[in-house]
Amino acid sequence: MIRHSFKPLENENSMRTELIDNMVDTALKGESISYEQALQLESLTREELDYLFIGTDRIRDRFKGKNVKICSIVNAKSGRCQEDCSFCSQSSSFKTDSPEYELMDVEEIVAAAKEAEAFGANEFSIVASGTYLDDRKELDRVIEAVKRIKAETQLETCCSLGLMPLEHLKELKEAGLDRCHHNLETAKSHFDKIVSTHTYEDEVNAVQNAKNAGLQVCVGGIFGMGESFAQRAELAFSIRDLGTQSFPINFLKPVEGTGLEHLEPMPHYEALRTIALLRLVLPDIDLFVCGGREEVLADQQEQLFSAGANGILGGNYLTTKGQDPKRDIEMIENLGLNPVYTSI
Repeated sequence: MIRHSFKPLENENSMRTELIDNMVDTALKGESISYEQALQLESLTREELDYLFIGTDRIRDRFKGKNVKICSIVNAKSGRCQEDCSFCSQSSSFKTDSPEYELMDVEEIVAAAKEAEAFGANEFSIVASGTYLDDRKELDRVIEAVKRIKAETQLETCCSLGLMPLEHLKELKEAGLDRCHHNLETAKSHFDKIVSTHTYEDEVNAVQNAKNAGLQVCVGGIFGMGESFAQRAELAFSIRDLGTQSFPINFLKPVEGTGLEHLEPMPHYEALRTIALLRLVLPDIDLFVCGGREEVLADQQEQLFSAGANGILGGNYLTTKGQDPKRDIEMIENLGLNPVYTSI
C-alpha cells in the first residue's frame, strides 16, 4: 500500500463514508459500481476524495499489486492528418507547430523501441497519424518493425494506426503484434463536439476489428475537453462494455492553434477524481496515465497511483516532451512500487 500524501481526515463522521465504502467494497470484488453511484462521485468534497483514494489504492493493490507498468511510444508518422479532431495538433485543419514527416524507416522504429526498453518500458507502441495506414508499403514497414522488435527485445508490441480494417490487423497480429491502441476519445453524447470527419461508431468499429483480429485492445480517451462528469462516466461504462484490457487516461493539454486552445487544463483534484471513477468502474483493468499528467498533476504525480492507476506512459508523447524517465522510475520506487521492466 502507498503511504498517502493526502491530508488527514478531520470530520469522518460527517462524510459520506458509507457510500464510499460500499463503492470500494463492490470494486474489491471485481465488480463495477453502478452508473448512479458513479454520478455521486462528482459531488464528493476534497476531504471525501482523500478518503476515497485510500480505497482506490486498495483496489489497485488488490488487482495489480505493486507492479507499475511503463509504456512508451514512437511518433512514427506525424502531421498532415485529414481528420479534424479539435484537440489534435496534427490535424491539417489547424495551424500549429506540430512536426510533419512521413513514416520512419524500420531501423529508426526499432532503435526507438530499444531505447524505450533501456529506460524501463515493458511495452512499445508505434503511432502513425492519419485516418488509417492505407499505403501498402507503409503497412509492410510497420509489419517488419513489429517482427524486429519481437525478435530483438523483450517488449510487448502495440500499434495505434487509426481506423484500420480487419484484414490488415490480422496481418499485424501474425507478425507478432500483441495489442492495438484505439481511443474512443470521449463519450458518444459529446463526440460530435470534438470530431466531425468520422463518427463515434467508426471508433467502436475499429476497436471491434482489433478484437476480432485476436489482439488485446487498449482503449481510452481524453478528459478535460468540455465534457461533463456524467459524460466521463458514460465513456467509462462504454469501454467497460467493450471488454478491453487497458485504458490510457489522457488529460487535455490545450495547444495553441487547435480547436480547444481556449480551454484550461483540468484541475489537479478533478483529474484524481476522474482516475478514481475509472478504477471503480473498471476495477481489474490496466489504467495508464498518459498525456497531460505533468501539466495537471505537476509535482504531485505520485498521487495518481493512490487514485487507482497502475501504469504510466514514459518518455515523450506524440508532439510534446514528457518527464525524464529516470524521474519516473525514482518516483515509482520511492513509493515502494515496482517498475515493470520486461514483458509479462
